[in-house]
Amino acid sequence: MLYLIGTGLYYLNDIPLRAVEILKKTDEVFLEQYTNINDISFLTKLEGLINKKIIIIGRDTVESDELIERAVQRKIALLVPGDPLFATTHVSLIIEAKKRGVEYKIIHASSILSSIGETGLSPYKFGAVSSIPIEYENFRPESFFDVIEKNQRNGLHSLVLLEYKSKNEFVNLEGAMDRIKRINEKRERKIKTEETIAISKLGSDEQRIQKIKNLKEELPPPLAIIIPGELSSIEKENLNQLIE
Repeated sequence: MLYLIGTGLYYLNDIPLRAVEILKKTDEVFLEQYTNINDISFLTKLEGLINKKIIIIGRDTVESDELIERAVQRKIALLVPGDPLFATTHVSLIIEAKKRGVEYKIIHASSILSSIGETGLSPYKFGAVSSIPIEYENFRPESFFDVIEKNQRNGLHSLVLLEYKSKNEFVNLEGAMDRIKRINEKRERKIKTEETIAISKLGSDEQRIQKIKNLKEELPPPLAIIIPGELSSIEKENLNQLIE
């Protein structure tokens, strides 16, 4: 048996209460820490509640066959920051489980997609989600720009996630906006970014949601930006009331 369990937006104790009862009955519990970051200060207390050790794993383990191999004979739970099926990595896990005849169950939790309404923008008017990855010397992808451009052409808002690998390696707000501007100019496009909204540590007590043009300092990760498309009169009013 394989359980994929979302832990919620930021804090580990945002985990659904239903999931705690399931974890008590599992043989092994793993917590992945690479598709997103969250506060795990609740980890020891959660281990006490379920009476077992929680093993923290990274990308290599999640993308290998190890979890499925274990789930063939045992009840395995994988804790995932946010919602467990937001990342395609975890969809691949349940497909592999099905191929191997391993039963699986999904316990959903809050994610950035279920929380963007806090901006005052209508969740129904968001287009495809994209992400801006960390650039390297021989790796400068621009596919995220194509998604933003298509969304804006259709009048839709764009949610853009900024990649985070560690506290010293992540895409910051200034870097993200510079890259969008650079591609905009290179391709001679007219993507409008004046009203771009910055999102920092969503779901935490320190979360910030603010228009980038009004920011006076860089914000800490995890980070995302929203580039609005066409705004309805209600959305304009909401933004004016809710977002500085």
